[in-house]
Amino acid sequence: MGAAEPTPTHDENGAITLTIGSRLELLSLVHVLIAEIAGQFDLDSETVDALTVAVIEAGTNAIQHGNVFASDKSVTFAFRVAPQEIAVRVDDHGHGFDPAKIEDPTDPSNLLDPHGRGLYLMRALMDEVKFETRGDHGTTVRLKKSRPVAAR
Repeated sequence: MGAAEPTPTHDENGAITLTIGSRLELLSLVHVLIAEIAGQFDLDSETVDALTVAVIEAGTNAIQHGNVFASDKSVTFAFRVAPQEIAVRVDDHGHGFDPAKIEDPTDPSNLLDPHGRGLYLMRALMDEVKFETRGDHGTTVRLKKSRPVAAR
C-alpha cells in the first residue's frame, strides 16, 4: 500500500493549504488545486495562468534548490483568496537564499545561464514577490496578484 495522496486543508482563517513531498511530479497536485480555486472563486484566465506559472516556479525552486529533493522535507502552499487579491505562501525547509545574489537572466551576459529565470517569471507575473529566510533556515516566498474588478 502506498502513501496517501496529499489533500488540501482549510484553516480557521480561510487559507487553503497543501503540503507535498519534495518531488517535482507532486507539483501536478498544486496545478489541480489552482484549477479548483479558480473555479470556486471565478478567477479570470489571465490571473489563473499567471498564478499557475508563478506558483509552480516557486514550488519547483523550493523542491529543487531549497529542499534539494530531500525525501524527509516538504513544501507547503497556502492560498488566500480575497475580493481584491490572491496571496500565496510557499514554504520549504532548505538553507535559505539571498534573491539579490541571483543574476538578471535578461542581461546579455546571462542569456545562456538557466539560473534566475523562475524568479524573473514570478516577478513579471505577480504584483508582489517577497522572499524571507525563516529562523529554521527555510525559505518563505510570498506571492500576491490583484484580482480584476468585475464590471457591474
